[in-house]
Amino acid sequence: MRFSALLLCLLLTGCFGGAHHISSSDSTAFSAMTADLLPARVVFAGEFHDQRDHHILQLNIIKELHRQGAVLAIGLEMFDIEKQPTLDEWSSGRLPLQEFVANYSKGWSINWAEYDSIMLFARNNRIPLVALDAPPAIVRLVTHGGSAALGQEAVQRLPPGVTTLISPSYRKFMSQAFQAHTIPDSMFDNFCAAQGLRNSSMARVITGYLARNPDRRMVVIAGTGHAMRRAVPSLLEHSGLVTRIVIPKVAGLYDELERSDMDYFVTTGE
Repeated sequence: MRFSALLLCLLLTGCFGGAHHISSSDSTAFSAMTADLLPARVVFAGEFHDQRDHHILQLNIIKELHRQGAVLAIGLEMFDIEKQPTLDEWSSGRLPLQEFVANYSKGWSINWAEYDSIMLFARNNRIPLVALDAPPAIVRLVTHGGSAALGQEAVQRLPPGVTTLISPSYRKFMSQAFQAHTIPDSMFDNFCAAQGLRNSSMARVITGYLARNPDRRMVVIAGTGHAMRRAVPSLLEHSGLVTRIVIPKVAGLYDELERSDMDYFVTTGE
């Protein structure tokens, strides 16, 4: 092991099974983590949508990578691909704040205040924002009717090559995550297909954007269920893109996560 790699592992507390467990308040470990994130073309920064500490962690990662000279783009789960013109208007400085917030609120139920600092930092530093999710009407179509409900018109609104397939390991995670709910098998199958559609859409947009912009790296802001390795990152494995995954830890939530699902497991709010 090279000295630099050894030093990195020593700095990152709780190295286990390929993942590192650190505290966001440990500045030394955080600096070592961001040094490891810097070479990656895609950094997945997971979240539970209503957790303010998670958005602070995401913003700090973005700020540090930007400070170190990374030419960034930020991928966003909370905007579907048909909202890309709105993001372009915002990040270029042409769209007023009030109008942007109104557009945001139409498509995402989480309070704007959870993401305002990220959105404003992107705008102030002219960092492109990239819409990642499939259009909600198409997601609903699959949720209710399964992959068979996808007609030609819906397919044409999606990035080329999008599928509804998920891996057995991701299906296992979904089954464990929803085991407390009584869901008929057919409904669960449709829900998995809808999640597969969303994951595939995100992966296709990420690879397409980075292929068109080879100088940029993308920080992906998405829920843990999309950011974990078995979800969107697994769909990038054959793309040649180096990825890193940062997942915030929340006691009692997503206990179904495995250590291989992330590179960094971060305790926040300490």
